Amino acid sequence: METASKWHFCSGSGLKGKGAVSLLLALLVFAPTTHPHCPDCVLEKQVFVDGERFSHPRDPCQECQCQEGQAHCQPRVCPTASCAHPLPGPCCQHNCNGCAFGGKEYPNGADFPHPSDPCRLCRCLSGNVQCLARRCPPLLCPEPAMLPGKCCPQCPATPSSCPRPGSKVPAHHQEHFSPPDDPCRLCLCLDGSVSCQRLPCPPVPCTHPRQGPCCPSCDGCRYQGKEFTSGERFPSPTARCHVCLCWEGSVRCEPRACAPAQCPFPARGDCCPTCDGCEYLGESYLSSQEFPDPREPCSRCTCLGGFVTCGRRPCEPLGCSHPLTLPGHCCPTCQGCLYHGVTAAPGETLPDPLDPTCSLCTCQEGSMSCWKKPCPPALCPHPSPGPCFCPVCHSCLSHGREHQDGETFEGPPGSCERCRCQAGQVSCVRLPCPPLPCPLQVTEQGSCCPRCRGCLVRGEEHPEGSSWEPPDSPCSSCMCHEGVITCARIQCVTSCAQPRQGPSDCCPRCSDCEHKGRKYEPGESFQPGADPCEVCICELQPEGPPSVRCHRRQCPSLVGCPASQLLPPGPQHCCPTCAQALSHCTEGLLGSELALPDPCYTCQCQDLTWLCIQRACPELSCPLLERHTPSGSCCPVCQECVVDVDGRRVADGESWQDPSNACITCTCRRGHVDCHLEECQAPSCPHGWAKVREAGRCCERCQAPAQSCLHQGQQVASGEHWAVDACTSCSCVAGTVRCHSQRCPLLFCNPDEAPALNPGSCCPHCLPRPASCMAFGDPHYRTFDGRLLHFQGSCSYVLAKDCRGGNFSVHVTNDDRGRSGVSWTQEVAVLLGDVTVQLLQGRVVTVDGRPVALPFLREPLLYAELRGRTVILHAQSGLQVLWDGQSQVEVRVPGSYRGQVCGLCGNFNGFAQDDLRGPEGLLLSTEAAFGNSWQVREGPGPGRPCSKGREVDPCWAAGYRARREANARCGVLKSSTFSRCHAVVPPEPFFAACVYDLCACGLGSAADTCLCDVLEAYASHCRQAGVTPAWRGPTLCVVGCPLDRGFMFDECGPPCPRTCFNQHVPLGELAAHCVRPCVPGCQCPAGLVEHEAHCIPPEACPQVLLTGDQLPSTLPSPSREPQGPP
Repeated sequence: METASKWHFCSGSGLKGKGAVSLLLALLVFAPTTHPHCPDCVLEKQVFVDGERFSHPRDPCQECQCQEGQAHCQPRVCPTASCAHPLPGPCCQHNCNGCAFGGKEYPNGADFPHPSDPCRLCRCLSGNVQCLARRCPPLLCPEPAMLPGKCCPQCPATPSSCPRPGSKVPAHHQEHFSPPDDPCRLCLCLDGSVSCQRLPCPPVPCTHPRQGPCCPSCDGCRYQGKEFTSGERFPSPTARCHVCLCWEGSVRCEPRACAPAQCPFPARGDCCPTCDGCEYLGESYLSSQEFPDPREPCSRCTCLGGFVTCGRRPCEPLGCSHPLTLPGHCCPTCQGCLYHGVTAAPGETLPDPLDPTCSLCTCQEGSMSCWKKPCPPALCPHPSPGPCFCPVCHSCLSHGREHQDGETFEGPPGSCERCRCQAGQVSCVRLPCPPLPCPLQVTEQGSCCPRCRGCLVRGEEHPEGSSWEPPDSPCSSCMCHEGVITCARIQCVTSCAQPRQGPSDCCPRCSDCEHKGRKYEPGESFQPGADPCEVCICELQPEGPPSVRCHRRQCPSLVGCPASQLLPPGPQHCCPTCAQALSHCTEGLLGSELALPDPCYTCQCQDLTWLCIQRACPELSCPLLERHTPSGSCCPVCQECVVDVDGRRVADGESWQDPSNACITCTCRRGHVDCHLEECQAPSCPHGWAKVREAGRCCERCQAPAQSCLHQGQQVASGEHWAVDACTSCSCVAGTVRCHSQRCPLLFCNPDEAPALNPGSCCPHCLPRPASCMAFGDPHYRTFDGRLLHFQGSCSYVLAKDCRGGNFSVHVTNDDRGRSGVSWTQEVAVLLGDVTVQLLQGRVVTVDGRPVALPFLREPLLYAELRGRTVILHAQSGLQVLWDGQSQVEVRVPGSYRGQVCGLCGNFNGFAQDDLRGPEGLLLSTEAAFGNSWQVREGPGPGRPCSKGREVDPCWAAGYRARREANARCGVLKSSTFSRCHAVVPPEPFFAACVYDLCACGLGSAADTCLCDVLEAYASHCRQAGVTPAWRGPTLCVVGCPLDRGFMFDECGPPCPRTCFNQHVPLGELAAHCVRPCVPGCQCPAGLVEHEAHCIPPEACPQVLLTGDQLPSTLPSPSREPQGPP
């Protein structure tokens, strides 16, 4: 082992401290004994080679060098930066990829404010900082101002808003608001400052206001320490049998108005009748009490809950079946027989009352025994019944018909059997049906076997799925689908850029059969594009090469298919389909029409086939911007027509004559100008007659020497003109009556419209569908919205009034007819501008106080006529008033007045619950208060009292017997007589009105009149709903007609009867322009016409020369002005 003198320890400044001991031990270098060597340095536990330069491990900003085992370190020398504001690095500040400015560092390219000058903006550019003055934005105010401490001028500041308590939205300057925790204070925001003050309470117009959140309020009542809502009724806390009403803050108490008891014989209670007992014929009884019937000694009555039931006293059961009740006895006895109204003594034999020919009966101890007379024996095995059902051998009896022996006959209707009578016995076999090749089969009513369902039109049947061109419309196409015919015009499609259309072609054609590079053979079809509804067909031509004709496929009409069952077309399919079978056109639907979802199609049931035709739209004269298509309609319409080159506008329905040609008459039909050219034939005048053409007329006529005509028993001078009705005008020409009749075009109205007439016009036009209000009986008012009211005031009242435009006002004057508390309509006044029309008793009509003869016309304001027993007044505004001359009046207004009318008929807004609105627009609590609010100044006349209406119940005053009789007589409303009407007009309101009236009218003929008034009112509503009941009988509301003149009564007769002057007009056309309602009255039977108040055969009409079918739309009337003084 070597000695310690061979080791050498190196020391240096880099090895310091306690930790260096172990490292130094490891660095001992074994060396020769000559001298030691230390080649490396150790610094911060790292070894560096002698002579090496390196950075200090803990301070990179110092650079070190190892020299002979010792590390020498000194601060690093930094190079000069190439920018003015470099970023500081770990040792040196020479990084120009950013800026250090004002004690902050910014990335290269960043903008930042100047640290000491807020009006300058600086930017860092690769270690350099460039500072420039800020740019100021443009201002919208006219006079901006430079504020202290600001760099740019500013607009004057808007006033500050204020914080709103409980809301994130502040209050604006000068805005008023209330704090949510104190609504009784009102605060004002003024430029950020809020000032509040308590709200002042205004005086209230009510007597018992309730305390509201801040102030007393009239929306409820506080009465005797309790609060009640407006409209609430409550028992009076201070007065017995009184009830109080809180109405808008005021409490009014009055004696309790007792509701009608729910039992027919109520007992007298503390305040109101009660059903706890019974009051019967002036006597009071407890509930469940039995008592003798005061009117029938053999009956006993029982009171039970206000109902009294009476029945005969029980008698001991007898051992006979037909006992007899002897005079003066209550119970029957077996000492005789009573059998079907026949009395028999004991042991007496007599013919059977039910079968006196074939049966006998004998009375034995109160029982009647009857037997058939014996029949002689029949000599055949299968006899048929004869007299008294005795067998005879002449024939067979089958289903009520007698057949001879050996006869073959058809079975019962619908049985599809063939039967044979043989030896008194009938044997039947069912007829077989031949097989059908079609899947869709139908069995007609009354037929035995089904048939294939195709399409039948004009006697020609087309198979299922076929298409054809109708002969009367060459550019239309029809198709048959499931028994439905759909016809529409062909919709053309082109497949080339320059198609050609010949004079006989419906659609343009392309010159060859090539499309998109592919050639098609004649007869081949193809789809030109992506639309599966387009199809092209290559067709041979009589001359030249084949050509292509393209059109859109026609889809069948899915008649009767619900929307839920409608399936959209699938891929590469054009038409929708129905998931269920379509509607069938049966015999019961012949002539009826069916509306489809597509308003451009109408379907009619003809020849057991639905025929659906596309509606053609007329050409319009108005600009495109003025055209519109109403909802549910197919064709566009306009409000006016534009005619002439100068753009003159004409209102809808107006007719005019061409100024350059008197033979042309035009009419505006909702934007379409419909012109008619009157064709003249050269008149052949007798010798001595002259040809003349009157001013404004088209054709020449022959003028004869003056010779009068006989018309309605009076001589009429030659050349005189008069009007028979609005459509027919006559004149006297040389002793011959010549008449002209206007022909009206077919009118199509939308579903929400109905045809209507202007006063003096012949042809109707479309108006919004009307609503009806009626006053009838004692009196009852059925409003436009269907509410039934009872009001018995005997003054004058507004029945219906145009409360917005003031076009009309209808007043009624009621009369009590000598009975207290009730009334009936006495007369009607219709105010049209400054004209007053009065409809009086007996169907007398006055205009401005002077009586007029009907029909009466004052153009263009009004037209009054008598139809049957009803006076009908037509007004220019579309108003109609119908008056029966006694007590029933009906007012009809078009739908354009919805929400614009007021009066006893209500406001016509479709909501019956608010019909009790007075003139001030407030809802009134009772029908009496509502009726009295519409009273007007004009009364029933001098010397006649006028009393306000009040809440009365005439049946309560009349007593039980009157109520019972009224219920029995009014029961006809709920009987089978009106059963067809019950589904469309509920009878209950009219039944209640009927009972009310009969209690008020009393007994005798007055009650008959009151009953007929209500029944006629109900029948009138049924007729409006499309049902005409046959309700009059030999003893029920009989109407007498002059049978000696050939008339008969008709419940819904034609309002425009056939006369000698219109007998040439087709029935359908006559009904088309006669849009008046049907009315009950005396009519001529079928086959006869009316002439001078007689029904005569058409051939018996006087000589009338019909010389034309076109006149101006407005004709003179027989009566134009009032007649004489009133």
